[in-house]
Amino acid sequence: MMNYKLCVCDMDGTLLNSEGKISKDNETALKKLQQMGLEVVIATGRVDLMVKSFIKQLELTGHVISCNGGLIRNIETGEILYSKVMEKAAVKEIITYCMGYSIDFMIYTSDMVYSNKGNPRIQKFEDLNKLLSADLQLPIKCADKSVIENINDIKVLKVLLICHNDEETELVQKYFSKYDTLTAVSSARGLLDVMASDTSKGKALKILSEKIGADLSKAIAFGDNYNDIEMLKCVGTPIAMENSVEDVKSCAKYITKSNNESGVAYAINKYILGE
Repeated sequence: MMNYKLCVCDMDGTLLNSEGKISKDNETALKKLQQMGLEVVIATGRVDLMVKSFIKQLELTGHVISCNGGLIRNIETGEILYSKVMEKAAVKEIITYCMGYSIDFMIYTSDMVYSNKGNPRIQKFEDLNKLLSADLQLPIKCADKSVIENINDIKVLKVLLICHNDEETELVQKYFSKYDTLTAVSSARGLLDVMASDTSKGKALKILSEKIGADLSKAIAFGDNYNDIEMLKCVGTPIAMENSVEDVKSCAKYITKSNNESGVAYAINKYILGE
Protein backbone atom coordinates (compact mmCIF):
# COMPACT_ATOMS: atom_id res chain seq x y z
CA MET A 1 0.00 0.00 0.00
CA MET A 2 1.22 3.46 -0.95
CA ASN A 3 2.15 5.76 1.92
CA TYR A 4 -1.10 7.78 1.95
CA LYS A 5 -1.47 10.77 4.28
CA LEU A 6 -4.90 12.25 3.57
CA CYS A 7 -8.32 11.04 2.49
CA VAL A 8 -10.62 13.86 1.38
CA CYS A 9 -14.29 13.13 0.96
CA ASP A 10 -17.22 15.01 -0.51
CA MET A 11 -20.52 14.47 1.34
CA ASP A 12 -23.70 14.71 -0.77
CA GLY A 13 -23.79 12.15 -3.57
CA THR A 14 -20.50 10.66 -2.37
CA LEU A 15 -20.21 9.70 1.29
CA LEU A 16 -23.93 10.12 2.00
CA ASN A 17 -26.51 7.83 0.46
CA SER A 18 -29.83 9.07 -0.97
CA GLU A 19 -31.29 9.10 2.55
CA GLY A 20 -28.56 11.51 3.66
CA LYS A 21 -26.80 8.93 5.85
CA ILE A 22 -23.29 7.49 6.12
CA SER A 23 -23.52 3.70 5.76
CA LYS A 24 -21.91 1.40 8.32
CA ASP A 25 -19.47 0.16 5.63
CA ASN A 26 -18.34 3.71 4.78
CA GLU A 27 -17.97 4.55 8.46
CA THR A 28 -15.89 1.42 9.15
CA ALA A 29 -13.62 1.99 6.14
CA LEU A 30 -12.90 5.64 7.02
CA LYS A 31 -12.22 4.76 10.67
CA LYS A 32 -9.80 2.08 9.45
CA LEU A 33 -7.86 4.74 7.51
CA GLN A 34 -7.73 6.96 10.59
CA GLN A 35 -6.36 4.08 12.68
CA MET A 36 -3.63 3.74 10.04
CA GLY A 37 -2.65 7.39 10.59
CA LEU A 38 -4.44 9.10 7.71
CA GLU A 39 -6.31 12.32 8.31
CA VAL A 40 -9.84 12.05 6.93
CA VAL A 41 -11.10 15.43 5.75
CA ILE A 42 -14.69 16.23 4.82
CA ALA A 43 -14.84 18.67 1.88
CA THR A 44 -18.40 19.81 1.38
CA GLY A 45 -20.47 22.46 -0.34
CA ARG A 46 -22.47 22.75 2.89
CA VAL A 47 -21.22 24.93 5.72
CA ASP A 48 -19.52 22.77 8.38
CA LEU A 49 -22.29 23.63 10.88
CA MET A 50 -24.47 21.29 8.81
CA VAL A 51 -22.20 18.25 9.13
CA LYS A 52 -21.47 18.21 12.88
CA SER A 53 -23.35 14.93 13.42
CA PHE A 54 -21.33 13.25 10.62
CA ILE A 55 -18.05 14.56 12.07
CA LYS A 56 -19.10 13.02 15.39
CA GLN A 57 -20.12 9.72 13.74
CA LEU A 58 -16.73 9.39 12.01
CA GLU A 59 -14.85 10.61 15.13
CA LEU A 60 -12.93 13.15 13.05
CA THR A 61 -10.44 15.37 14.87
CA GLY A 62 -8.53 17.19 12.14
CA HIS A 63 -9.91 19.74 9.70
CA VAL A 64 -13.04 20.29 7.66
CA ILE A 65 -13.32 22.13 4.33
CA SER A 66 -16.76 23.62 3.79
CA CYS A 67 -18.67 26.10 1.61
CA ASN A 68 -16.88 24.58 -1.41
CA GLY A 69 -13.54 25.77 -0.07
CA GLY A 70 -14.71 29.10 1.36
CA LEU A 71 -13.94 27.93 4.91
CA ILE A 72 -11.36 25.67 6.58
CA ARG A 73 -11.86 25.01 10.28
CA ASN A 74 -10.02 22.97 12.90
CA ILE A 75 -12.58 20.53 14.31
CA GLU A 76 -11.15 20.30 17.84
CA THR A 77 -10.28 23.95 18.51
CA GLY A 78 -12.87 25.61 16.26
CA GLU A 79 -10.08 27.83 14.89
CA ILE A 80 -10.69 29.14 11.37
CA LEU A 81 -7.57 28.45 9.30
CA TYR A 82 -8.88 30.14 6.18
CA SER A 83 -12.02 31.87 4.96
CA LYS A 84 -12.99 33.75 1.82
CA VAL A 85 -15.87 36.16 2.28
CA MET A 86 -18.09 37.36 -0.57
CA GLU A 87 -18.33 41.03 -1.52
CA LYS A 88 -21.30 42.76 0.11
CA ALA A 89 -22.64 44.25 -3.15
CA ALA A 90 -22.57 40.82 -4.82
CA VAL A 91 -24.52 39.23 -1.95
CA LYS A 92 -27.15 41.98 -2.19
CA GLU A 93 -27.41 41.44 -5.95
CA ILE A 94 -27.89 37.66 -5.54
CA ILE A 95 -30.59 38.02 -2.89
CA THR A 96 -32.43 40.67 -4.93
CA TYR A 97 -32.28 38.36 -7.94
CA CYS A 98 -33.63 35.39 -5.95
CA MET A 99 -36.48 37.42 -4.53
CA GLY A 100 -37.34 38.81 -7.96
CA TYR A 101 -37.50 35.36 -9.56
CA SER A 102 -38.94 33.46 -6.54
CA ILE A 103 -35.83 31.31 -6.12
CA ASP A 104 -35.31 29.75 -2.67
CA PHE A 105 -31.91 30.55 -1.19
CA MET A 106 -29.70 29.86 1.81
CA ILE A 107 -26.91 32.16 3.03
CA TYR A 108 -23.97 30.46 4.75
CA THR A 109 -21.73 32.19 7.31
CA SER A 110 -19.25 30.65 9.75
CA ASP A 111 -21.79 30.69 12.59
CA MET A 112 -25.28 30.90 11.05
CA VAL A 113 -27.43 29.80 8.10
CA TYR A 114 -30.01 32.30 6.85
CA SER A 115 -32.89 31.22 4.64
CA ASN A 116 -35.84 32.80 2.87
CA LYS A 117 -39.23 32.12 4.45
CA GLY A 118 -41.04 28.97 3.32
CA ASN A 119 -37.92 27.31 1.89
CA PRO A 120 -38.69 23.53 1.87
CA ARG A 121 -34.98 22.69 1.91
CA ILE A 122 -34.45 24.43 5.26
CA GLN A 123 -37.48 22.63 6.69
CA LYS A 124 -35.45 19.40 6.50
CA PHE A 125 -32.79 20.89 8.79
CA GLU A 126 -35.37 22.36 11.16
CA ASP A 127 -36.96 18.91 11.49
CA LEU A 128 -33.52 17.37 12.05
CA ASN A 129 -32.74 19.93 14.78
CA LYS A 130 -35.63 18.52 16.82
CA LEU A 131 -33.87 15.14 16.91
CA LEU A 132 -30.36 16.43 17.66
CA SER A 133 -28.70 17.44 20.90
CA ALA A 134 -28.12 21.21 21.25
CA ASP A 135 -24.39 20.98 20.34
CA LEU A 136 -25.20 19.30 16.99
CA GLN A 137 -28.12 21.53 15.93
CA LEU A 138 -27.83 23.89 12.98
CA PRO A 139 -28.26 27.58 13.87
CA ILE A 140 -30.92 28.87 11.44
CA LYS A 141 -32.39 32.35 11.01
CA CYS A 142 -35.03 33.62 8.62
CA ALA A 143 -33.62 36.09 6.08
CA ASP A 144 -36.31 38.65 6.75
CA LYS A 145 -36.31 42.35 5.85
CA SER A 146 -34.02 43.34 8.74
CA VAL A 147 -31.41 40.71 7.77
CA ILE A 148 -31.46 41.88 4.14
CA GLU A 149 -31.15 45.54 5.21
CA ASN A 150 -28.17 44.68 7.44
CA ILE A 151 -26.49 42.29 5.00
CA ASN A 152 -23.36 44.51 5.03
CA ASP A 153 -22.74 43.41 8.62
CA ILE A 154 -22.81 39.70 7.69
CA LYS A 155 -19.71 37.88 6.45
CA VAL A 156 -21.18 35.64 3.76
CA LEU A 157 -19.17 32.61 2.57
CA LYS A 158 -21.69 31.14 0.13
CA VAL A 159 -25.21 31.58 -1.19
CA LEU A 160 -27.01 28.41 -2.25
CA LEU A 161 -29.68 28.91 -4.90
CA ILE A 162 -32.37 26.21 -5.15
CA CYS A 163 -33.48 26.42 -8.78
CA HIS A 164 -36.71 25.01 -10.19
CA ASN A 165 -35.05 22.92 -12.95
CA ASP A 166 -31.81 22.32 -14.88
CA GLU A 167 -32.57 25.07 -17.41
CA GLU A 168 -32.97 27.64 -14.66
CA THR A 169 -29.76 26.43 -12.96
CA GLU A 170 -27.87 26.93 -16.23
CA LEU A 171 -29.43 30.33 -16.82
CA VAL A 172 -28.61 31.58 -13.30
CA GLN A 173 -25.09 30.14 -13.49
CA LYS A 174 -24.47 32.07 -16.73
CA TYR A 175 -25.90 35.22 -15.17
CA PHE A 176 -23.60 35.17 -12.13
CA SER A 177 -20.54 33.79 -13.95
CA LYS A 178 -20.15 37.14 -15.74
CA TYR A 179 -19.23 38.78 -12.42
CA ASP A 180 -15.45 38.84 -11.82
CA THR A 181 -16.00 38.75 -8.06
CA LEU A 182 -18.02 35.51 -8.11
CA THR A 183 -17.64 31.78 -8.71
CA ALA A 184 -20.84 29.90 -9.59
CA VAL A 185 -20.83 26.10 -9.68
CA SER A 186 -23.50 23.39 -9.65
CA SER A 187 -23.22 20.96 -6.72
CA ALA A 188 -26.26 18.80 -7.52
CA ARG A 189 -29.24 18.88 -9.85
CA GLY A 190 -31.12 22.15 -9.37
CA LEU A 191 -28.57 23.54 -6.92
CA LEU A 192 -26.22 26.42 -7.67
CA ASP A 193 -23.47 27.44 -5.25
CA VAL A 194 -22.28 31.04 -5.52
CA MET A 195 -19.06 32.01 -3.71
CA ALA A 196 -16.33 34.64 -3.94
CA SER A 197 -14.17 34.34 -7.07
CA ASP A 198 -11.38 31.74 -7.07
CA THR A 199 -13.09 29.64 -4.40
CA SER A 200 -12.92 25.86 -4.82
CA LYS A 201 -12.41 22.72 -2.77
CA GLY A 202 -9.15 22.24 -4.68
CA LYS A 203 -7.76 25.63 -3.69
CA ALA A 204 -8.75 25.08 -0.05
CA LEU A 205 -7.15 21.63 -0.09
CA LYS A 206 -3.88 23.13 -1.35
CA ILE A 207 -4.01 25.77 1.42
CA LEU A 208 -4.71 23.10 4.06
CA SER A 209 -1.95 20.80 2.77
CA GLU A 210 0.60 23.64 3.06
CA LYS A 211 -0.53 24.48 6.59
CA ILE A 212 -0.31 20.87 7.84
CA GLY A 213 2.63 19.82 5.66
CA ALA A 214 0.79 17.11 3.71
CA ASP A 215 1.91 15.95 0.27
CA LEU A 216 -1.14 15.92 -2.03
CA SER A 217 0.44 13.32 -4.28
CA LYS A 218 -0.15 11.01 -1.30
CA ALA A 219 -3.79 12.06 -0.93
CA ILE A 220 -7.01 10.30 -1.94
CA ALA A 221 -10.13 12.27 -2.87
CA PHE A 222 -13.71 11.16 -3.50
CA GLY A 223 -16.29 13.21 -5.41
CA ASP A 224 -19.31 13.09 -7.70
CA ASN A 225 -20.14 16.58 -8.98
CA TYR A 226 -18.79 19.70 -10.67
CA ASN A 227 -17.77 21.33 -7.39
CA ASP A 228 -15.39 18.36 -6.75
CA ILE A 229 -13.38 18.62 -9.99
CA GLU A 230 -10.66 21.02 -8.76
CA MET A 231 -10.15 18.87 -5.66
CA LEU A 232 -9.85 15.65 -7.67
CA LYS A 233 -7.35 17.28 -10.02
CA CYS A 234 -4.90 18.15 -7.25
CA VAL A 235 -4.54 14.75 -5.53
CA GLY A 236 -2.54 11.67 -6.44
CA THR A 237 -5.51 9.30 -6.21
CA PRO A 238 -8.76 10.88 -7.44
CA ILE A 239 -11.79 8.54 -7.19
CA ALA A 240 -15.18 9.19 -8.80
CA MET A 241 -18.46 7.68 -7.71
CA GLU A 242 -20.40 5.54 -10.18
CA ASN A 243 -23.20 8.15 -9.95
CA SER A 244 -20.81 11.01 -10.84
CA VAL A 245 -21.29 13.45 -13.69
CA GLU A 246 -19.13 12.54 -16.72
CA ASP A 247 -16.70 15.46 -16.19
CA VAL A 248 -15.83 14.05 -12.76
CA LYS A 249 -15.34 10.51 -14.09
CA SER A 250 -12.98 11.81 -16.78
CA CYS A 251 -10.53 13.20 -14.20
CA ALA A 252 -10.57 10.16 -11.89
CA LYS A 253 -7.99 7.40 -11.54
CA TYR A 254 -10.66 4.96 -10.36
CA ILE A 255 -14.46 4.82 -10.62
CA THR A 256 -16.05 3.12 -7.63
CA LYS A 257 -19.60 1.97 -6.88
CA SER A 258 -22.40 4.49 -6.30
CA ASN A 259 -23.11 6.43 -3.12
CA ASN A 260 -26.03 4.07 -2.46
CA GLU A 261 -23.69 1.05 -2.61
CA SER A 262 -21.10 2.34 -0.09
CA GLY A 263 -18.79 3.25 -2.97
CA VAL A 264 -16.33 4.99 -0.65
CA ALA A 265 -15.82 1.81 1.39
CA TYR A 266 -15.63 -0.31 -1.77
CA ALA A 267 -12.81 1.84 -3.19
CA ILE A 268 -10.89 2.02 0.10
CA ASN A 269 -10.98 -1.76 0.47
CA LYS A 270 -10.23 -2.53 -3.17
CA TYR A 271 -7.82 0.18 -4.33
CA ILE A 272 -6.28 1.56 -1.14
CA LEU A 273 -6.05 -1.42 1.21
CA GLY A 274 -6.02 -3.95 -1.62
CA GLU A 275 -8.30 -6.39 0.17
